[in-house]
Order: sequence, then structure tokens, then C-alpha cells
Amino acid sequence: MTQPKVKICFVLSHLPQGGAERQTLNLIRMLNPSRFEVTLILYANQEIFYKEIHDLNVQIISCPAYSGCKLIKNLKGAIFLRKILSQNHFDLIHTLLFHNGLWVRLLAPVQYSGRIIYSIRNSLEQSSFFERSVEKLLHGRSVTVTNSHFVLEQYKKIVGNCASESCQTIYNGIETEKFRTSETPFLSDTIVIGTVGRQTPLKNQIQILRAVKKLSEEVTVHAFIIGDNDQGSWQISNAYVKANKIADKVTIMDSQKDIENYYKRFNIFVLSSIYESCPNALFEAMLSRCLCIVSSGSNKDKFVRDGYNGFEYDGSDSDLIEKLRQVIKLLGSERAENIQKNAQEYVSSNFSMAKMTDSYIELYSSLIRAKDVS
Repeated sequence: MTQPKVKICFVLSHLPQGGAERQTLNLIRMLNPSRFEVTLILYANQEIFYKEIHDLNVQIISCPAYSGCKLIKNLKGAIFLRKILSQNHFDLIHTLLFHNGLWVRLLAPVQYSGRIIYSIRNSLEQSSFFERSVEKLLHGRSVTVTNSHFVLEQYKKIVGNCASESCQTIYNGIETEKFRTSETPFLSDTIVIGTVGRQTPLKNQIQILRAVKKLSEEVTVHAFIIGDNDQGSWQISNAYVKANKIADKVTIMDSQKDIENYYKRFNIFVLSSIYESCPNALFEAMLSRCLCIVSSGSNKDKFVRDGYNGFEYDGSDSDLIEKLRQVIKLLGSERAENIQKNAQEYVSSNFSMAKMTDSYIELYSSLIRAKDVS
């Protein structure tokens, strides 16, 4: 007897370029259409950056174009979301990020209780009083999934200990075949240092620029700072570059669709964030055979074991500069080759799209079984 398809609804405000949005797209792509009937609700605006979503077997329900101030638009989006969730009968609802999780858990009709999956992708270290209060109030309406064990422990401290059935960790999935390469980035007289991620104070790219200024007094170096401008960070970075006369040693650019080709140019990848949960860019760089240096705040789950599959620094300028000096000396050596190999194997084994998808399918199946029993 043919089993009925599981009707699963993903809810996002819109579909801009971003890690959560790309993870949603990849998860939808991996779900077997003979087993899952997928709907995507975009309740805030109609923006779709990832046009390939139209090539997938998914129904897209987009909100109309809203007029009015931000508050009015938010209220219209909430009404639209409530209406769609009430009119349809989904087996499961899956949403990501705080603002989406807030609206879904607040507005979903009562029949969806226990069948909402809420994925947290960011560290909760600097969450506001309002955000912590919302989590305490609404966590019982959903199964919460974090993308690192460190964030899971933060979440438990906020809401109190919760059973493994209601909160768990599923790591991000990476398109391993897209980034994995057998070629080591070309080593020339110029050492290429790169970083990838939204340019924000949290990502702390300015620290890399300070390190480049210091290192340029010792070796020939060029840094690529790649990622969309946010909170004025481009202006801060460009002002620093100009004031310190290092424009010929730095390239600052928007996000690139062919980012895998840029990783192939980086001898060294630096993740300088003040904190991270499960950094996709780090895993992509590890697959691309970059020698990776990460701040301690970016490495709470110890994805990088210092000296084995990359390097960790304590977050200070001085320690980053010292690590860069050490790694530059290693470039092209047998030890560097072993570290690159270890990094590739670690990411391929632990962060594949298939592994992430299998974990989510197991979660979906357990919720469906629980629903059938009740």
C-alpha cells in the first residue's frame, strides 16, 4: 500500500542571499518528491535570490506586495501567514531564524502544536532580553534544532533543560562536491589570505586588515574580504585601508556566486568572528584545501583541532598575527598537506548535505509517528 506523502511547509519571510536561505533550498532539493510534498511560504515580501527554487518540485506561496510603513507591512505579513496556515493542512511546519520562529509559533493554529520545527542558526550569546523572553514563552510549541552543541547548551540555559525530543542539534550540510578539490591553492611570491562572510562588526573582518598591515612589513601578502555590506562595515574597512595605505594589498568585494573559485586562490583562510555557531564558510574553505585559522569564538564546538585540521587563535590581534606567521612558514610543506587532508576528510564525514538531510528526515518521521499515535 502506497504511503501518503508528508506535507511539509517551510516558512521564511523571503528568500534573499543568506546561509539559512541556502540551507533551506538545499534541504528542499534533497527531499524525495515521492515521499514529501513541499510548500514554501514567503510571508513578508516576494524577494527570491535563489532562482533555482523554481526548478524544484515545490509550491511557492508568496505574499502580495505590501504598502505602508514597516509596522503596517509586518502586520499584513502576520495576517497573511496566519491565513495560509489556517487554510491548509500541513503535516509539518519547518522554519528558521528568530523572527520567522516568533511568527510561526505565535500564529500557527493549535493543531500544529508538536509539529513545528524551529531551527536556530546563530549563537545566543548576545541575544536580547526580548529574544530570551520569547524563547521561554514559545519553546513548548516547537521542536527546536540548533546547528551546534554550544548553541544548544545556550538555549537550554535560557528555557531550562528540555528533553532530547524537543531540542537537539543537527549540523549544517555543505555541498561537499562543489567545494572539495584535489588541488592545493597555488603558492606564489604573494601569500593570499581570504575570508568570506557578511561584513559586520560581529564577523570582525577589520582584525584581518590590521593583521595584513603588520604582516605586509615582513612578507608580500594580499587579502580578499568577500561578503555583503552590513551595518556600515564596508565603510569602516575601506576607511582603514585608505588611512593605512594598504589598498594595493586588499580587495573588498560583494558576495560572489562562484565563491568556490575564490577559495581555490586562498593559501590561508581566516575566520575572525567574535562568535559563530556552525560556520559554513569555514567548512567550504577546509574542503577547498585552504589552511584555516579560526578565532576561539568561532570554534566553540571544536570543529578545528589546532595543528591537526587547522589552527585556532585566542581572538586577539597579536595571536592572529603569530598564527599567520606560523602558517605562512608551513605553506607547501608535508605537514601542511596532512592538515589539508585531515580538514577535507573531517568536513566530508561530518557536514555533508546527505547527513544533514538524513537527520532532518529522521526528525520529521519521529514527529509524524508521534502524531499518528496521538
